[in-house]
Amino acid sequence: MKTLRRPELEGVRDALLSGYNRWNDLDELAAFALDIDLEVEVGQGALRTVAFDLLKFTEARGWTEALLRQAVARRSGNPDLQAISRGLGLAPAPFAGRNAGYEARVLQHSGLTSLGRWSRRQIECERAVCQIRRKTPGGKHEYEPVGTGFLVARARVMTNWHVFETPGSGRAGASADFSACFDYRAAEDGSVADEGISVDFAADAILDASHRDELDYVVVGLKEGIGEALMPDGRKRGWLALGTRSFEKDEALIVLQHPAGRTLEVSAGAVTGWHKPGAGFEHTAETDEGSSGSPCFGADWTLLGLHHRVDPITGARNRGIATSAILDRMGAILPPTIGLLEALD
Repeated sequence: MKTLRRPELEGVRDALLSGYNRWNDLDELAAFALDIDLEVEVGQGALRTVAFDLLKFTEARGWTEALLRQAVARRSGNPDLQAISRGLGLAPAPFAGRNAGYEARVLQHSGLTSLGRWSRRQIECERAVCQIRRKTPGGKHEYEPVGTGFLVARARVMTNWHVFETPGSGRAGASADFSACFDYRAAEDGSVADEGISVDFAADAILDASHRDELDYVVVGLKEGIGEALMPDGRKRGWLALGTRSFEKDEALIVLQHPAGRTLEVSAGAVTGWHKPGAGFEHTAETDEGSSGSPCFGADWTLLGLHHRVDPITGARNRGIATSAILDRMGAILPPTIGLLEALD
């Protein structure tokens, strides 16, 4: 989300007050979304002044997106807040159905008592996720979406090996024929709010890989170190650390993904078991074509796997690859004295 200039701050303040026009409502929102006491951190006074000062407070800390996401979610029928959501691209659109209300359910399993801290961590994770696109010479569009990936270093993306596979060849295609699009986001109503930032992969940049019949992952170099780039709120985009522990059976699981070529979405489910002990797990989060390579998180936003595919025989379960198994393989092929992902950077 971009840094807001004063006229924009005033517009956001007015939209905020259209849904939270009493002190108690605004105080409750600040406590719920940010874990702060509004009077202590911002002060008392006219509500318009307090709301404006609250936004200045969140802008200084990079928390405005977390505040406004919750403001929109808690007043989903408010047209002014909906307009702000569309204009700023505040949130991925969760799947409907059983994932409705996923935040409250997953938070119960996260070990975190603070929804504000949990939501801010979600935003940090989203910034590292990208849609993987393949060039389509002569096609209707320059690129076509083929999967999801995520930053694991400043200029390194991890996804499934089969996302880069040339169809029918059993080999990975040329990395220069692909790009990664970050921040391809939707507003609360599902409309595209941000077309995103596209970064090409470098030529001959497949740095580590395991075939789809093995661990089905690949690490590919980008032309730019986008992970070091400053976001509009002054913070670096960052990247994700591969978790060293394994999912447990029945553990809550969250997937950030670009299913069916759509904008960034979130889906929640649970781990149902392991089809390859220590390496391949099964889960119930809803996915679609284009979800391959999506990061799979524990309830506290620790990265523990990447989504692989549906069960090829039954089609009834989703499968994922454990990050701990990927790290074990990397440790076997890279110098032990060098940080595993730094060795690829």
